[in-house]
Amino acid sequence: MKKQKLTAAVGIILVIMMTASLVAMAAGYPDPGQSATNIVVQNLSTIAGEDASVVVEYYDTAGNLDATRSGVMIAPKAVQEIKTQDEPLGDGWQGSAVMLSDRPLGAVVSVKNSLVPGAADGMTQGAYNGSAAGANTLYFPSVYSADAIVSRLTVQNTEGTAATVYMDYYDRVGSHRGQLTASIPAYSQRTFFMGEPTDVPFDPETFVDGAATVTSANLLVGAAVTTWSNRSASYQALTPSNQGGTLYAPSQYRYMESGDWVLFSALNLQNTSATEVANVTATYVSRATGAVALVKTFTIQPLSAVGLNTKNGGDFPASDFDALTYGSGADWDGSVKIESSQPLVGVCNTGWFKQQKAGAYALVTDNDASNSLFFPAQYRLDWGSGWAQWSAVNLMNVGDSSIAAADLSIEYIDQAGTPVLTLSGGALPFDLAAGGALGLNSRGGGDLSAAQFDTLGLNFIGGIYVTAPAGSELVGVANIIYKNRASVYNAFPGQ
Repeated sequence: MKKQKLTAAVGIILVIMMTASLVAMAAGYPDPGQSATNIVVQNLSTIAGEDASVVVEYYDTAGNLDATRSGVMIAPKAVQEIKTQDEPLGDGWQGSAVMLSDRPLGAVVSVKNSLVPGAADGMTQGAYNGSAAGANTLYFPSVYSADAIVSRLTVQNTEGTAATVYMDYYDRVGSHRGQLTASIPAYSQRTFFMGEPTDVPFDPETFVDGAATVTSANLLVGAAVTTWSNRSASYQALTPSNQGGTLYAPSQYRYMESGDWVLFSALNLQNTSATEVANVTATYVSRATGAVALVKTFTIQPLSAVGLNTKNGGDFPASDFDALTYGSGADWDGSVKIESSQPLVGVCNTGWFKQQKAGAYALVTDNDASNSLFFPAQYRLDWGSGWAQWSAVNLMNVGDSSIAAADLSIEYIDQAGTPVLTLSGGALPFDLAAGGALGLNSRGGGDLSAAQFDTLGLNFIGGIYVTAPAGSELVGVANIIYKNRASVYNAFPGQ
């Protein structure tokens, strides 16, 4: 029977950022504009009749409960968008949210920034995954305070008592740049702007890029927003449960067009050991074939981060990535497996350079792999004036065995939970090789033909449910793409 009360409630904790205008503290820092937040939620139950009853509680920066949304019902596998601008929160509101349900949920937080001076139409976009639980330690493997790029780190206190938090910053050469101590009220959040001298324990103009670690006796969650002059990206703070000796990046790119960069990827890996140097091997694998295209070995100092960028090299010579090609030019796409002697966490930044778009997602471990995956936010929208919004999904097989196309099912599901398109067997272009990946683009097709997605129509909003045989190990990321902005989030493993 369908549960009507929140017994055995499942909590999803969300950092909410709305209409928060931050002033750039130096001429070189980009203006992040103002932000508004929506939440896309998917019911992860697949059993008929197990509708999710959802309650959303909104807390301001002082920890006051400002609004409650109840009576939200979501059918199995169905998707619903909860728009914070529809809530009685008022202009200029900032805060956080707690989402409660009697069914497991996957939630993607979408942050739209407006009034950004350098962006197309003045808008940028980011997305991050909602957290199911807090942790005493948070990791931000990718933070910046430099000309034309700056990060905001938002930390949410999930408990009913004030939290004392300690924020430690490390640069890319392994130096500890200091510790900041701050207090966050019960059920509240605080945003630390790395261009603001009072929000970091150093002169922000002396820091370029690195990592941050946050600790507290209270359970915390968090999110990071990085802003360039014309684009932005977001990712959820990582916790000890996200660290591992093996990490996966399901989506990697290196594309040029007529000598101009079109699409590239930047990995930022943080060593979570406080004492030991990490010896790391990163293996780049071509999509579809699963063939190894590049192997890089390097070290990461304790609690520090290292960057690998397929466009400019990051902390390595750009020429190190010239091997990423299909034979001519720089065009390549695939995935990366990272193996380390010490636990790591990581983030991948995706840059649509020519189109002024960016997105970020968290790297995943073997513990995140499952034979079933959910993607809550999927789109195929063209209202007669050109493409407005679409989705590009990358599935990666991190298991040791190939998954036959006949054994893989990919369901596109509308907001009511009804399958609209199922891709399996002969509808898929190849078996999913061990270490390989499959790309699905609702506009251009990806590894499929664009025509295969015509069944979705031009007004599709929904989600995806992926299944493979028991024992299969799948991970995935999804790109949400607009004509002038983009964002990326992680798939949710099945229950």
